[in-house]
Amino acid sequence: MTLRHKLKFSRSRIDAAGKALMAFQSAALTEDQLPEQAISALNDWRSFHTFPLNSIAVVLKTKARRLKSDALVVERLKRTRSILAKLVKKGSMRLTQMQDIGGCRAVLDTIDQVYQLTESYRNGRGIYEIVHVDDYISAPKESGYRSIHLILRYHSRKHPEFSKLLLEIQIRTVVQHAWATAVETVGAVIGQALKSSEGEEKWLHYF
Repeated sequence: MTLRHKLKFSRSRIDAAGKALMAFQSAALTEDQLPEQAISALNDWRSFHTFPLNSIAVVLKTKARRLKSDALVVERLKRTRSILAKLVKKGSMRLTQMQDIGGCRAVLDTIDQVYQLTESYRNGRGIYEIVHVDDYISAPKESGYRSIHLILRYHSRKHPEFSKLLLEIQIRTVVQHAWATAVETVGAVIGQALKSSEGEEKWLHYF
């Protein structure tokens, strides 16, 4: 059973920490040079997503495996350096409003299954409400990325402290997942953010 993390910092202090970290990150400091208390607040907020993320992942696994019995379903908390990079990129974003600190993914065989799973969320009720849907299959990103992204707002009468947290679900096919994995792997090897459409033109064009 996933333990429920209790916040040590207020949301206003977490947002203030996000602003402070954004300024330090813009100055190109390494992670170990960032202010300790601000990093502690960020990690506190990050850990706070663990319990609702696990709850959302359980629902996703049930839904996905009705369509594909061995569907790959994984969950993850966004890495600290990825959070920092996104804060800098977005500029005015508050840390407490970042939508993908907690995220899970389902990988299915076909595009039809991807849309069926998406519709099961549109038509369902439970511990979430849909805030936004990005369909990067019918309208792929410039990089070539294809997937469905659902932004959910978590709800819990039993644990109201977690209510209104935002979480992300990605739904894609096996082929789309292989492409995304290849982009991340090559990007990591050559040290370029290819999945964000940043890097050498020859690699961007290839993918």
